[in-house]
Amino acid sequence: MGIIPRTFHQIVTITNSQKDKKHLVRCSFIEIYNEEIHDLLGKDTKARMELKESPDKGVFVKDLSMNIVKT
Repeated sequence: MGIIPRTFHQIVTITNSQKDKKHLVRCSFIEIYNEEIHDLLGKDTKARMELKESPDKGVFVKDLSMNIVKT
């Protein structure tokens, strides 16, 4: 298994072991190649994304999709 499946396995294991708490897990996947950023979970994976900076958020990818993880 690669790093992403192992990471999610550990997150799900930890959240499932804490029955007294509720958790909300969200994820985004980006690809950075040749100085281009692509949203791998977005509707158009070929669309180029923009890197932005804000005093509130810090550095972020504009309009990056974020999905809720259930399992």
